[in-house]
Amino acid sequence: MLDVGGGSGYHAWRMAGAGAAFVLVIDPSPRFYWQFQAVRHFVGGADGGRTQFLPVGIEDVPENLGFFDTVFSMGVLYHRPAPLEHLQQLKAALAPGGELVLETLVVEGDEQTVFVPGERYAAMPNVYFLPSSKALCHWLERCGFINIRVVDEALTTLEEQRSTEWMTYQSLADFLDPEDRSRTIEGYPAPRRAVILANKPGLSRLY
Repeated sequence: MLDVGGGSGYHAWRMAGAGAAFVLVIDPSPRFYWQFQAVRHFVGGADGGRTQFLPVGIEDVPENLGFFDTVFSMGVLYHRPAPLEHLQQLKAALAPGGELVLETLVVEGDEQTVFVPGERYAAMPNVYFLPSSKALCHWLERCGFINIRVVDEALTTLEEQRSTEWMTYQSLADFLDPEDRSRTIEGYPAPRRAVILANKPGLSRLY
């Protein structure tokens, strides 16, 4: 498995714990690399070395690698100024028949709906394109994916993203309009996330 932009590696550890034969996290952030290594210190060799981290981006993965049975891209696509290029890079990393797990921000609308926010969206910088889930499925189809299906779509809740004793900073509640929680502080539609699965054409080696 490949977790693109996997942060500190939380999901990778969970994947390994669920039985994945090998999980690679890639994320160019030095902070996340050292957070992963801190967990590695306590995990030691309990995972048999099946969970690894490289401090690189998807653009540093060899072209047409065609290796991973599953590629995860969660919370990355909307930060990419060239989203279709990102989808192509994810596909190139997949083995034939492999599965993409794509989680990203979306908006409501038809397959032609794509929202481009201003400088910030819910106080986040570097947010470029928010397609509808239908538009995103169309993008995936244009990139050559098959068996495309939306498995979840929902508004992000204040219960899901909130400040806690472990995370004392501002959270979602601070970035929504206090008079209308369906809008961000910039006046845009509140965050809505979708999870989409798709496959690279070819015969999977898992079957």
